[in-house]
Amino acid sequence: MSTLISLSSTTVHYAVTADAHPGALPRVLELFALRNITPDLVRVSKYRTAAFREGNLSIDVHVSGLSPDEQAIILQKLSAQVSVQNVREEVLFQKNRAKLVS
Repeated sequence: MSTLISLSSTTVHYAVTADAHPGALPRVLELFALRNITPDLVRVSKYRTAAFREGNLSIDVHVSGLSPDEQAIILQKLSAQVSVQNVREEVLFQKNRAKLVS
């Protein structure tokens, strides 16, 4: 008897605002490395604001293939980082497909 199972391919965008501290970016990326996840895209920009003399980092990370549980854990861990001011999560692409298993 064959069974139909659903496979999900999801790409998630994490938009992180952090202090422009030299350790901020490695701390953010370490969360993925500790879970053996290689991001599809990492983009970092430094900008200045009146409130923060040293400036801020805008860190965009795209990751595909995460389960909803992994997404929630990463969001929670990113938000708990010392130098992180704000984190936003957005699902960019979600494709569900079915696979026939014998």
